Amino acid sequence: MTIANMIMTDGKSLEKTGVLPNELVLPSAADMLAKRDPVMARAAALAGVQMQPEKAGSLFPIEWRK
Repeated sequence: MTIANMIMTDGKSLEKTGVLPNELVLPSAADMLAKRDPVMARAAALAGVQMQPEKAGSLFPIEWRK
């Protein structure tokens, strides 16, 4: 749900345009099975925090509905 219109420095809106990542990081099936999150680990690294994918995977555990 959009709550604001992001206008970039060039005056263009991101609305109906979106953005492309500079780097594509996707978890593999093996990562998901082992509860590793390489995407979160990479994002943390970009923010200056060293985190193993196993630790990143434990931050937001999957909780199935009952």
